[in-house]
Amino acid sequence: MNITETILKIALIGGDPVLYILILMSVITIAVVIERYLSIKKIQENMLDYEPLELKLALEKRLGILATFGNNAPFIGLFGTVLGIIKAFHDLGTSTEFGVRVVMQGISEALVATAMGLFVAIPAVIAYNYFVRKVKTILLTYEQKKNLPLELEE
Repeated sequence: MNITETILKIALIGGDPVLYILILMSVITIAVVIERYLSIKKIQENMLDYEPLELKLALEKRLGILATFGNNAPFIGLFGTVLGIIKAFHDLGTSTEFGVRVVMQGISEALVATAMGLFVAIPAVIAYNYFVRKVKTILLTYEQKKNLPLELEE
């Protein structure tokens, strides 16, 4: 058995494993968004208790996950689509029946992976951009408050 046949056997599994990965990524994205929203709100209330570097690190924690998922989920979905199309054409080649119907079901199932990749990526990118903007705003507010002259109490 040559390398092409070995890879083909793996590819014929189809896009289902990719869909499970994308579902897991979606769940992680939701968890990170909720955690970041609650944490940033709490940090913002007590921001003057932090040192500058400590504040920046606390605010930016886990944002890399959202950025990574936002950038890579479409490619993972596309990979699932390619695997599904390979399987659809292989099924067409081995089928005794010939026609559009044989391959269309497989291709339509394969395209679900691309849609799922976008479904994961778009909210992750939106959340990432929101939190990056929020972090910048908090850091600017922190700098302004730290640089203000102390008000004398009467």
